[in-house]
Amino acid sequence: MSLTEHNLNDSELELFFADQSNIDDNSRAAALIKQQSDRVNGWPRLIRNLDTYSRIQKDVVNVKGIDIVVTLNETRAPSITAKTFESKQFNFQPCILCNLDTEQRGILTLNNRFLILANPGITIPGDLTIASVNHDLQLIANSFEDMVSLSKTLTDYSIFYNGAMAGASSPHFHFQAGLKNTLIAEQQIDQLLNGSPVGNAELILLHENKTGRLFFLNNYLRAAYLVVSSDYQVINRLFREFYLHLKQVDRFIKDIPNVPDFGARIISMNINETEPRMNLMLKYIQETAKYLLVIFPKVFNRPAAYFKTGTEQLIVGMAIKESLGNLITVREADYEHLKTDPSLITKIYSDTSITPEMIEELNKSLKMK
Repeated sequence: MSLTEHNLNDSELELFFADQSNIDDNSRAAALIKQQSDRVNGWPRLIRNLDTYSRIQKDVVNVKGIDIVVTLNETRAPSITAKTFESKQFNFQPCILCNLDTEQRGILTLNNRFLILANPGITIPGDLTIASVNHDLQLIANSFEDMVSLSKTLTDYSIFYNGAMAGASSPHFHFQAGLKNTLIAEQQIDQLLNGSPVGNAELILLHENKTGRLFFLNNYLRAAYLVVSSDYQVINRLFREFYLHLKQVDRFIKDIPNVPDFGARIISMNINETEPRMNLMLKYIQETAKYLLVIFPKVFNRPAAYFKTGTEQLIVGMAIKESLGNLITVREADYEHLKTDPSLITKIYSDTSITPEMIEELNKSLKMK
C-alpha cells in the first residue's frame, strides 16, 4: 500500500469538519486529528497514546532566568530512544513512514508530494508528521522551499525540521508541525521580537536589509538564530547562506567523545554527511505577513549524560521540541533529576548546542556576508 493510498478525501472527513464552508489544509488537518482520534473508526496506536498522554507529568523549571518545560511523556519513547543515526552497525528495518499501519490515514498536500499524518509521539495533542510520499533522504537542501510553502499553507501551524544528526528519528524525509505558539520557546521568541524581556536573553542583529533581518539570540542556554522577512525569496536566500556558513563551522565537530565527527559516514542513509547539524522552526505570521525562521545549530542530539551509566545516565534526545524549550523524558528517575536540578539542564543544552568558539566563528562570517 503506497503512502498516497492512505489519503483521506474531503468526503471521508466530512463528519469531522468544524466548518463545511471554509475547507483548506488547516481545516483538513484539524479534521484528520479528530478522525484519527475517533474511538470507533480512528487509529488505535494514536488513541492508546492519547490515553497515555493524559497522564503525563509536567513542570516548569527556571534555568538561568529562562523557563524550560520538563515532561515525563512515554508517548515520545520511540523518538527519544531511536538510534537510527547513531549506530555504526545499523540494522536496517522496514521504514516506518513507508509502512504505515492500516488505520493510519492522512491528507495529501503540496501537489500530492507530502502526506500529512497525526504524530503518535505527542508533545502537544494535534501534532503532525508531514512525510514525503517517496522515500527521499532526510536532507533539507532541496526541500527548504517546501517548508516555506507548508508554512504558508498550514498557517495555523509551526513547521519543524530535524537534521539527521540533530534529532531526526527516521531517514525518510519528513517535517513535523504543531499548532502555533504552543511550545514555550515560541512564546519567548515572540516576546523578545516584541521588545519584552526573557531572562537575560538578547537579540543581536547580525544582518539587515530592506526586506529581512538576521539575529543571534544570546544568553539563551542554546545557540539560536532568527530570520524575519516578509519575502519568501529572502527567507530562502538567507537560509541557504546560513546553511553554507554553518557547514564550514561544523568542520570543528571532531574528536568529541561519543559525538560522530562531522562528515563521517551515516550508515542508515548510506551517504557521507554533508548537511550542517541543525533544528529548524518556520512559521508564517498572517497578522504581519512575515515569515519567522528559527535555526538551532547543533553539535549532536545526545548530551554527555546519555552515555553515562547508573544514576548519572539521562535518556534524552535533543531535537526541535527540546530546542523549543520542551525537555522530554521517558523515565521517572530522569524526570525527577531534571526538574530538581537546573544545572543538569544547562549542561544538556551546552553539550548539544554548538560551542562558544563555533558561535563566534559563525557570527563573524554572517556579519561579513
